[in-house]
Amino acid sequence: MSAISDVMGVIRDAIKLTDEVKRVGETLKDLSGELREHDRRITRLEAQWDTAIQFTRAAVGRAPRQIKSK
Repeated sequence: MSAISDVMGVIRDAIKLTDEVKRVGETLKDLSGELREHDRRITRLEAQWDTAIQFTRAAVGRAPRQIKSK
């Protein structure tokens, strides 16, 4: 009976391990989706930042220069 109970314990452990691996896989899948969404947001923010810098440089270039008094 000891050998049968050992085999049943090993099978039970293998099933638990399989379930844990599936849960970890689902968690990683969710995390990768969130990471992709954050990457998209960062990319949009970088584009807006670059646009703001370009507009600022263009506006500074067109602004009349002030004469410095001594």
